[in-house]
Formats: sequence, C-alpha cells, structure tokens
Amino acid sequence: MSIRPSSSSFTPAATPRTAATAPAVTAPPAGLRKGDSGPKVKQLQDGLQKLGYLTKAQVASGPGTFGAQTEAAVKKFQGDQKLPTTGFYGEQTAAALKKALAKPTTPTTPTQPGKFTKPEVINTPSPNSDSRNGTDIDAIILHHTGTNNGKGDLAWMRNPQSKVSANYMLDTDGKIYQLVGDEKRSWHAGKSALHGVPTDMNARSIGIEIVNDGSGKTAFTEAQYKSLTQLVGYLKQEYKVPAGNILGHKDIAVPKGRKDDPAANFDWNRLRKGIGT
Repeated sequence: MSIRPSSSSFTPAATPRTAATAPAVTAPPAGLRKGDSGPKVKQLQDGLQKLGYLTKAQVASGPGTFGAQTEAAVKKFQGDQKLPTTGFYGEQTAAALKKALAKPTTPTTPTQPGKFTKPEVINTPSPNSDSRNGTDIDAIILHHTGTNNGKGDLAWMRNPQSKVSANYMLDTDGKIYQLVGDEKRSWHAGKSALHGVPTDMNARSIGIEIVNDGSGKTAFTEAQYKSLTQLVGYLKQEYKVPAGNILGHKDIAVPKGRKDDPAANFDWNRLRKGIGT
C-alpha cells in the first residue's frame, strides 16, 4: 500500500578451454547529460542497472539514449550519494559511480538454497498493532510507501493517528526497520482477499513496506533488493509460507484495482529467484 491516506547461457566449443566471463560493468567518463546518445550512455545505463537504479526493461527501451528515465536514475543515484541532484553526469558523479561499481556484490541466492537467517533489523516499535488471535502466518505482502522519504514514512507508521503500520520497512539504503513483531497483527492490508477469498490478511500475513514513491519510474535500489531477498527468504522459511502467498498489495486489495503496489517496475523475478522459488 501507499501508507499515506487516500480516498548465462553459452554453447561450449568443440574443445573446451577457459570459460568466458561477462565483461565487467564500469563507469564511463564524465560529461554526459540528457539528450546525449551513444555507447558511453549505454555504459552509464548498464552501471545504473547493476546498482538497481534502472531496470533491465528500462534500459532495453532506450539503450544508449540519455532520456528522462536515465536522468531520473542519475538524480536518484546522486541523492543517495549526497551529491547535487542535477541529473548531469559530471566528475563527482562519475567518481561515485566508479566507486560503487567497484564494490563486490553479494549473491542474493544463499550458498545453501533455502537456508536463511534473519537479517539485522532496527527495532522501531509502532503502537499500531493488535493480536493475531491465534491465526497462523501463511502470507507475505509487499507494499511501496508512496514516498521516497524513509524517515517520514517511519514516523507516519509510528504515529497513532495514522492507524497504519507494517511489520517491516526497508529504506533505500537497505536498512530494515521492524515496527511490529511477527507475532502481532500490523495494519497494512485493509479490506482484502487471498486468491479471491475474502479474509483478514492483516491477521495471517507479514506486511513489508519498501520505501519508493510508487510512480514506476523510481527504481528500487540494489540495497533494497538484497535486504528484501534475505528478509523474505527468512520469513518464508520460518513460517513455511507457500510461494504463491508471497504477493503484492495489488494482488489482495478489495475491490480489485484499489491498490497498485508494489509499483510496476518492481522486479518480482529477481526476488523469486533469490529466495529459490
């Protein structure tokens, strides 16, 4: 939900030698701006995609063209790096991108498939919860918060007047905040149904809010995907949640169409592959 109120495949050679590896993604030279095109722009897009600021589909829709989506991704990256959000790929942004791409990436798939430990969480209790009344947890529901302001979203879900909450919130930097204990019923789903059958989803599910404005243009970050994979993998394992019950708010909201989260650019395939489903 929006928490704000609203009305490699390859063919082996005949004589196998050393396996080919994909070229490393590197930062292009500085000096790119909206309206530019060419291989350097494509290199920039590939770097932003690797870090989670552009989706594969977004890059495929305009490879090598510095358009509005690429500009928005550059601005988001600049904001996360505490740089002026100009959208211009200058020297400072290039240096930051080079540093970010040089960091080793942690595989999202565990070394022992299906074996997850609970990730580190920051406890930030919300009063907006009540008892599950003995209902077993058998679903995990994902939401976007409707803003890009994690601090504000956290404060809103801890405000008794908001009457909304979630068990967890993932900020853009990948930090996981636990607002409501797993054993308690958080207030995230509203009127809902599971696979078409009306039910109290708050009582039977874990709600996870992901900080994102939900526009479909703001990319979910690499840090968010990594943390989410570990968290959902752990919860699925801990509560034996069926893969078919890991859903978005839009999949359970009643009436159908009442909600659209998580946003259309959320990469479900990446999450499901990461948790082994």
